[in-house]
Amino acid sequence: LIFFSKLSFFIFFIYIRQQFIIKLNPIFNMHTSNLYKKILLLFSLIIFTTHSNATENFKKLDKPIIFPKKNVLDGNGKPIILKFNENFRKKSYVINFWATWCVPCKKELPDLGLLKSKIKKYNIDVLTISIDQKIIEEQIIFLSKNGASNLTHYFDKKMLVYKSLKLRGIPTTILVDSQGQVISIHEGIMKWGDDLIVSEIKNLFN
Repeated sequence: LIFFSKLSFFIFFIYIRQQFIIKLNPIFNMHTSNLYKKILLLFSLIIFTTHSNATENFKKLDKPIIFPKKNVLDGNGKPIILKFNENFRKKSYVINFWATWCVPCKKELPDLGLLKSKIKKYNIDVLTISIDQKIIEEQIIFLSKNGASNLTHYFDKKMLVYKSLKLRGIPTTILVDSQGQVISIHEGIMKWGDDLIVSEIKNLFN
């Protein structure tokens, strides 16, 4: 935590210095400025996930959120809108947002695979949605190598769903009911295969 606090300060310092240079030199290369923004966004997501080893239990949202009807890509790169009350048969869904460059995401992938094996008897499915820019084939190989080959995967390369839900970082996991309503949002990693977690998820959907 101390390391990442220092890292956060260092990145903030770089950003302020960069803004100062841009103001002094109006002809400063705009591509460089955009690159800095992308680097800052990437680090902010990583820092968020590193600080989110959350221990609190799931909490039901006071007001459910309708899952956005935005295009994502399936494993074949084909656009699809996830309409849970129309073209999906399961009762409820656990959906994990992740990326290959996110270390905490990689750490919890095997637990998500274990969760699916334990929770499917309750008619609950486990899906992943990647916000990664890598080609889909590479991401599927990555998932298979990291214990998540039994999950159904989707890819939100343009982050349309991610941004519509106003998520703050990854890994983030949402619970969606059969009507397509997000009833709970969990930020950070969790031991998904733990029997207590399985029980809590099941009870939230009842």
